[in-house]
Amino acid sequence: MITPPSEHADEHLPEGAVVDGELLMRSIDDAFDVVVIGSGAAGATAAHALTEAGLSVAIVEEGPWMKTKDVASDVHTAFGRIMRQSGMQVLGGRAYMPMLQGRCVGGSTLVNSAIAWRIPEDVVDDWTARFGLGPSVSMKELEPHFDALERDLSVREVDAAVLGENNRLFVEQASKHGFEAAPMRRYDRGCKGSGLCLTGCPNGAKQGMSVTYVPWALAHGARIFTSCTALHVELSGSRAVGVRARSASGHLVTIHARHAVVVAASTIQSPNLLRRSGVRARALGRHFQAHPGLAMGALFPTTSRPIEMAFGATQGAESTHFRRTERFKLETISLPPDLAGARIPGVGRELSERLAQLAHVGVWAAQIRAEAEGVVKTGWGGADRVDFTMGKRDLEAARKACALIGRMFFEAGAREVWPGIYGVPSVLRSIDEVRLVENAPLEPRSYNFIATHLFGAARMGPDPRSSVVDLDFQVHGVDGLYVVDSSVFPTNLGVNPQHSIMAMSRLAAMRLARTCMSTRAIRRTRREAS
Repeated sequence: MITPPSEHADEHLPEGAVVDGELLMRSIDDAFDVVVIGSGAAGATAAHALTEAGLSVAIVEEGPWMKTKDVASDVHTAFGRIMRQSGMQVLGGRAYMPMLQGRCVGGSTLVNSAIAWRIPEDVVDDWTARFGLGPSVSMKELEPHFDALERDLSVREVDAAVLGENNRLFVEQASKHGFEAAPMRRYDRGCKGSGLCLTGCPNGAKQGMSVTYVPWALAHGARIFTSCTALHVELSGSRAVGVRARSASGHLVTIHARHAVVVAASTIQSPNLLRRSGVRARALGRHFQAHPGLAMGALFPTTSRPIEMAFGATQGAESTHFRRTERFKLETISLPPDLAGARIPGVGRELSERLAQLAHVGVWAAQIRAEAEGVVKTGWGGADRVDFTMGKRDLEAARKACALIGRMFFEAGAREVWPGIYGVPSVLRSIDEVRLVENAPLEPRSYNFIATHLFGAARMGPDPRSSVVDLDFQVHGVDGLYVVDSSVFPTNLGVNPQHSIMAMSRLAAMRLARTCMSTRAIRRTRREAS
């Protein structure tokens, strides 16, 4: 396998491998064996596997390519360039919930924390029991792909040298509470602890898709069309035959697919793209799930050891102890000053005094394995829209997680804890006041949730009446049209999904590659016979 030095992998590409839709001056009409829509975790993994199998591949990416040398450290600049709607996209429902999605080469892998969790075995068992996925999607089928990903992308535990105080303190307090916590396993090739995962790694050490599988696929002969929005998949009868896109400069990009179109546009965009392409599955857009997350901050005495969130792994420690029983996962997150400022209570002099003590602020978080389901649909003007409202049990899990974080912070020595929950004081000053969190309202609008892990709006299953894709990831009733992102997951996972998304995509791509190569061999035999 071609593995260029990771820090420079997005800088040295074959001539003609990148078509920049912002600079495109004419319409394009081209043809490839497979067209992949999306260059995030799912799309890049599929493209790389398909090119390694000897197929010609085109990647269509709606956003730009942010090279390592151009990564901006301030949130406003970074989000404006590489996040969908500059990070202002929201889930609708009883309460608006911000929903963060990368819109760039590499997708959300450019701006996430590169956390690598294999899909829990109990989740796979549930998919088999309730949704009929086994044995096509099983741990036995997925393990070789997890193994390959971990070799390719240097999955390892956060090094102690870059763990950072925010992470170290969390692990220490979890141990005192009697539950297991540990440094995270991440896609990491030489993390320097810059604390800037959320705006893009300035050192190219985080093994996101823009410095790994995308350039490696291009080195194998793939071509990427950046800043080109996929309008629809072209169908001929019941077969996918290509993709129609429009460049940021306004030109039409038509890419014919000799064998297949692979959709990896995300849980939100993939269902609506399928709709625009004429897919009318009953389950399309339904069964959307998420891991709503929320964070709490704490201020430690200036006489104590500084937290210094500016140094260390952005997210370096976690606990899945409560994933199955209470349906939440605890983790750390270091926020840059322009995001941390939004979580600090107070105005005027009070706020200024807290900002001046930012080096002594820690932030810990919980992601909720929500049971609620929502709907992905098309809104006004063709915009993507999601309706999603958390249920009572989900809110009880969130409240319990917040109370636990509050107690842990005080026991670690915090002098203030900031719950960020409506109906609860904005500043808690003693562990006794955590009882106010324990009695917080069970109302979605009372919490500052944010959604980053999205699942299920093009669910996989054997029955076309209740699913969108079959057990080989092909859309029911449409030959040559595949979906490989987390929209095919029947449920959420309770752990960070990138690793599982990539393993599922690689499994799908390898199966597709075998089908394509077999078809190619049959066609060659027929030509020779004639």
